[in-house]
Amino acid sequence: MKYSFIVFICLVCLPMVTFSQIYNTEVSAAIDLDIQDNSIINITGSAHNKTEINKSLRYVLSVIKSGNNKNTNKQEGRFILEPGVKKNLSNTSINVNERDRTIILLLVYENDKIISKDRKVLNGIEGEDDEVKNLNRPTTNIDVKESKEDGFILRGMVIEDTKTKAGNDFYDMFYSLYLSNNINADKIVKIEERLAIGSNTQIVVLVEDEIVVQFFVNPRTQYLKSMADNSIYRVNAYLQRLKNNANQITRY
Repeated sequence: MKYSFIVFICLVCLPMVTFSQIYNTEVSAAIDLDIQDNSIINITGSAHNKTEINKSLRYVLSVIKSGNNKNTNKQEGRFILEPGVKKNLSNTSINVNERDRTIILLLVYENDKIISKDRKVLNGIEGEDDEVKNLNRPTTNIDVKESKEDGFILRGMVIEDTKTKAGNDFYDMFYSLYLSNNINADKIVKIEERLAIGSNTQIVVLVEDEIVVQFFVNPRTQYLKSMADNSIYRVNAYLQRLKNNANQITRY
């Protein structure tokens, strides 16, 4: 079967409520895709400084695959971006097939806060996002709708940065619960595994840059399942509080 029938799901970009964080205003991030021989995709991440001052920034370009070939690759680095300059940050190539769902995510940080981001999804499940584009044509045009604030919201992102099998198992359990509970938040959730005392590691669950849950890793399946249940409850409650607070500010 030809790989030219790869389905690209484009994220629907919704207007943001009053006082919510706006991305891509001072610096815009972009992911460019170039298909080679139907199965190889070249990925280039770039950033454009829209301001009149130098920016000291950090980027993370992640390629997250699910399915039979599940893995996560990440490139990151620091850079200076001069006023009005657009700079290529990272370039990589991936082999894709129509059985694997692949998320490509570019995040740009300033002082450890996300200020700019872009996302592309390959072989998404129809209906998981609201807009589907079929790549049965020679170009790779991706339709991205901008919000009124010149930014956009990424929904349903859960990023993995684990170091051990137990950490990866927890991520799988958490993400399965995230999907089954239809959370689909407009905030990025990150599962991060950090080195702790001795040879131990610690799982930290963040919503954007805020720590919501943290605990020491224990490889027992029942323990990880219990922590996944607890973590999804606390993350969902945290997201709901943010939503309620935003609604109160908007009404005010």
